Amino acid sequence: MIQLQDFYREAKGRYGLRLLTGTAGLTHEFTWVHLCEDIGNVSFLRGGELVITTGLSALREHWLEDFLSALLRRRAAALILNIGKYLRESDIPKELVERAAAAHFPLFLMPWSTHISDVMQDACAQLLEQAQAEKEEERLLALLASPAPLRPGESAVVVRGEDAAPMMTLDSDTASTVVLSARKKHALDELSDRGFSLGRFVLARFSFGGKGLAETEQAPLRLKWRRLLNRLGLRYWLFFEPSGLLLLLELAPREKNSTTTNAPSISTARAVTPAALLPQLLAATPAGISSSAIHGGASRPHTALSMLPAAHREAAAACLAAQAAATPFRAFDDLGPMRLLATHPDRALLSELANEQLGVLRRYDLRHHAQLTETLRTYLQTGGSLQQTAEATFTHRNTVNYRIHKIKELTGCELQDAGERFALLFAYEIASWLSLSSRPRP
Repeated sequence: MIQLQDFYREAKGRYGLRLLTGTAGLTHEFTWVHLCEDIGNVSFLRGGELVITTGLSALREHWLEDFLSALLRRRAAALILNIGKYLRESDIPKELVERAAAAHFPLFLMPWSTHISDVMQDACAQLLEQAQAEKEEERLLALLASPAPLRPGESAVVVRGEDAAPMMTLDSDTASTVVLSARKKHALDELSDRGFSLGRFVLARFSFGGKGLAETEQAPLRLKWRRLLNRLGLRYWLFFEPSGLLLLLELAPREKNSTTTNAPSISTARAVTPAALLPQLLAATPAGISSSAIHGGASRPHTALSMLPAAHREAAAACLAAQAAATPFRAFDDLGPMRLLATHPDRALLSELANEQLGVLRRYDLRHHAQLTETLRTYLQTGGSLQQTAEATFTHRNTVNYRIHKIKELTGCELQDAGERFALLFAYEIASWLSLSSRPRP
């Protein structure tokens, strides 16, 4: 897709195009160019089209006003009025111009001497070229970000990651390394060969009420979200995966310390984060998709494109945590110690660690329909208080006391040693994460 402002920059000189109104809508992208003389054909528009008309039907009263209304309903991108034979500029009502301006809908005037076929051929060629480039770029980014594991027999490659934060290490060489599958390394190399560059970025993942979106739902959502992001002047990539939507967003570069008072500041638009964008994204969501069913999560900021797979793991974990907490959005850095579990590649090891600490209690609960596992968790979380555990579990204090004695007997732990308590609490965190991440993903 091409932004109208980019098309207009060239077309105003080449084709004599002139903007009548709708400057605020020049950041809109158009998906195709459509010649339309019959208002009845507007119903075939899918949204995002740049429409051209000579006004052949303008002899009918209020035709132009009705035509604009129909274009707005179908979410067209803009309208070019071919002025000269059927329409004159003086025929355009002031009220219509004001309405287009209020709707951020660009109205262009084009002289009759301009060949419409030239405009359409030129614009369509640009659109096809741009669409092909965007599609390939998004394919490579999606492949690089994909959580797909190594295939049997597939080789892995170690590449340079990004520099670690200074407070994270005392080593002089703070560069990290990343292991990529051969497919991901090939995608990374292809992006580099295409001249793709990306500054500091975050990856956000959005889920939609436990289901993927149908293609008929994806198109209007993509259109409206792109319009918003374009209006904010952001550099971004939006691409769907089978069970969600990914937003790759370039952030403003880190501000450097400066002794001058007139150092340039980061613009408001460039400093926008996915969390700050969320209210506007939800407001821009088409009516057919419930905004209350949307959950999102964002990775931590990264500086190297090779970190995109790690960013996907972080964003997916944060999105999952948001869904579990029934909150609209979570950032990976807000997950606390859960970050370690969310990015650990060996689920079998995690399961083994949890079972070493809690397995005997779980088996006892299963055989005797007891509640030792949850009682112990509450007991540890309340700092070993029998009274608070009884209140939290709506259980008599004597019953809690009996359960704790049974727990000590089964586990061989006295629950007084800090190391024992840490191991047990950590096991509960592991179990919670494994349970959460094993549910069907939205």
